[in-house]
Amino acid sequence: MIARPPAVPDAPAWTRGARLPLLLLLLTLLVRAQTFGNPVIEFDEQFYRLVGERMLQGAVPFIDIWDRKPIGLFLLYALAALIGGAHALSYQLMAALFVAGTAWLIHAMARPLCASWRGPLVAAALYILWLNLLQGEGGQASVLTALPMCGAAFLILRHIPRDGDGGVEGGGGLWRDGALAMLLVGLAAQIKYTVLLEGLFFGLALLWLAWRQGAGAVRLVGWGAGWASLAALPTVLAWVTYAAMGQSEAWLFANVTSIFLRAPMPLDDLLGELAGGVATILLLIVAAWLGWRRRVGRGPVQRFVALWALVAFASMVVMRSFSPHYFIPLVPPLVLLASPALDVMRRFAIGLTALAAIVGQILIGVFIWSKGDGDTVDHLVAAIGPAPHCIFVFDGFPALYAESRSCLPGRLVFPGHLNGIMEAGSLGVDPVAEVERIMATRPDAIVTDFPIWSLHNPGTKAVVDRELAAHYRLVLREETGKGRFRLVYRRKADDPAR
Repeated sequence: MIARPPAVPDAPAWTRGARLPLLLLLLTLLVRAQTFGNPVIEFDEQFYRLVGERMLQGAVPFIDIWDRKPIGLFLLYALAALIGGAHALSYQLMAALFVAGTAWLIHAMARPLCASWRGPLVAAALYILWLNLLQGEGGQASVLTALPMCGAAFLILRHIPRDGDGGVEGGGGLWRDGALAMLLVGLAAQIKYTVLLEGLFFGLALLWLAWRQGAGAVRLVGWGAGWASLAALPTVLAWVTYAAMGQSEAWLFANVTSIFLRAPMPLDDLLGELAGGVATILLLIVAAWLGWRRRVGRGPVQRFVALWALVAFASMVVMRSFSPHYFIPLVPPLVLLASPALDVMRRFAIGLTALAAIVGQILIGVFIWSKGDGDTVDHLVAAIGPAPHCIFVFDGFPALYAESRSCLPGRLVFPGHLNGIMEAGSLGVDPVAEVERIMATRPDAIVTDFPIWSLHNPGTKAVVDRELAAHYRLVLREETGKGRFRLVYRRKADDPAR
């Protein structure tokens, strides 16, 4: 039974005690240095930052600003802004702490699988490095859920026996660790609901362990109900809080109903994303397979981790989304499976680590070139100018609302909600009517992109195009990458309509 990571006599001093988490944090900061302060890393986290900062000004998610992500995610971003200030670096440093903490847990989980200190350290480093290959260089929700989910997995792994190990920790220990593990799953679910399937797997694993300890039917039912209740507790508290505000229906629609109303991505686009994502983690899969072949004496542990990886992939299938950042939950179990091979195959470990580090830095540079950076935002904000009547980002950077200090033109301020065809039936309002309403207020500036997204909503685009032609003039055409332009339109000075 794995009660605690065994001591490794030959481990260098810099991998022991408090030095290890500091080392992992230093590595995290180093490989993310290109991104720090860039307000337009990924579109999703630009929006999370906006919501978190506006919460500090009194905005209430799902009521004043609409989205279907759970409240815990926005609370984390609000906390980052409260502590570090209203700028992108605040949440980026918060995310770096989460990444380093996750890597530290991966190191702890890998130690019982390896004979020396090298495998666990390389596995932890690979987790940090591989995030840069999967749009995880910032504060994506999956970057934040990884810490509580790995914490839950660590607690469960303490009770999984090795082959031939007949001793197990007492029932009280399993109940206590299981309770904490499922509470961590519940907290992760309030950051991103996609962890629910992994959480169900963890719960079933705990019940199997209890059964293996000889628990009878009554104890299994009691423990199972207790663990499930703890997993549900954070979500129930969120719902009850909104119900006390008289907003139960708003919470239920955003957090439950709308998820099932979103239209699926066309099959060609879906398969293209799947192929790209698999290609990005293919070398990790190979490394995991090599590690699986070295599972002598550790079979039950590695079977648990392998099933964890399969369940994480199944979660993507259920969600019908294979964007690169949806592959992030696969990285912890894959690097854990790979750790025994990384421990003994030194050239392979060095090569894989170096490749991930180099490619990750190149990709970040390419993303900055193609998407923009702080200078790009400065140009856009200068072109927007004074905006006492709000701006409207129909397509482009949600961060512009924060960077320009603009008021919000409505509840639906994530551009993909109004400009994407897949969202048309999942918003609780007609997106065309909502865009008509926003344009009727004559926002001071309109921001959009060219070329248009292939999955755009033709109805909302037609409304924006009509109003731009009648009441606005193009004031900036900022190129990012090759052939991608960020467009800013200002309301005509002689436009009488308001």
